[in-house]
Amino acid sequence: MTIYLGTQGWSYKDWVGPFYPPGTRDADFLMRYAENFNAVELDTTFYGTPAAARVRKWYDSTPDGFQFTAKVPRSITHDRHLVDAGDELAEFLAAVSLLEAKLGAVLIQLPPDFTADERPALEHFLDLLPADMRFAAEFRHRSWLEDSTYELLREHGVAWTMIDLRYMPTIPEVTADFTYIRWLGDRRLIERVHATQLDKTARLDAWSERIEEVARRVERVYGFVNNHYSGHSPADVRYLAARLGLPEPPAPAGPEQGSLL
Repeated sequence: MTIYLGTQGWSYKDWVGPFYPPGTRDADFLMRYAENFNAVELDTTFYGTPAAARVRKWYDSTPDGFQFTAKVPRSITHDRHLVDAGDELAEFLAAVSLLEAKLGAVLIQLPPDFTADERPALEHFLDLLPADMRFAAEFRHRSWLEDSTYELLREHGVAWTMIDLRYMPTIPEVTADFTYIRWLGDRRLIERVHATQLDKTARLDAWSERIEEVARRVERVYGFVNNHYSGHSPADVRYLAARLGLPEPPAPAGPEQGSLL
């Protein structure tokens, strides 16, 4: 069992100083990021399929063993609601497959208005997924919180995504040989992402216990924190890693990750 923890994206200028060394160029953000964490979620792929040259640059900027997860473009999940998306999905998967062994999983983040009434579209979409990639599905409508959903995912080997989101319950289902976890937040509460602004330590303490329990049932755990969870996701990842007894990455070259609490 291996635990991969990271943040949702890395291209944040507010991190220069608190996380990246002062003066770090944008072009070097990912390289510096990978010196600290062993995985990252590609938020950028949610906005469109990346060019091959860009994917290869991500690959070349990270060490062996590093893991990327990639969000399916919103044009597929949010605009099409998974309908008639086969060609676009194939194009997207061909692009991210250039990450080779560094591609950990592909996240299907479904919109809040995607309800269980649209199950036929989900079933057809799951049938399109290749067996040689890992996929996770995230649901944001409560109509999906039932055993038939978990069984559908198990039939396809797709991981149920556990989320910490204010309007959704956390469901610790395991539907694949790996699990996927996302710590989200309320964008209205965070303006800058340079320091911790909301105290989430009690929640993260509880999550560390949940991760330890789930990790005994799977081969891999992928977990990613959004900046809007507490205000500065690198600090949350470090805290989780310490609570789980994972190897501690080197301290930031700049000032220690701050807190406004």
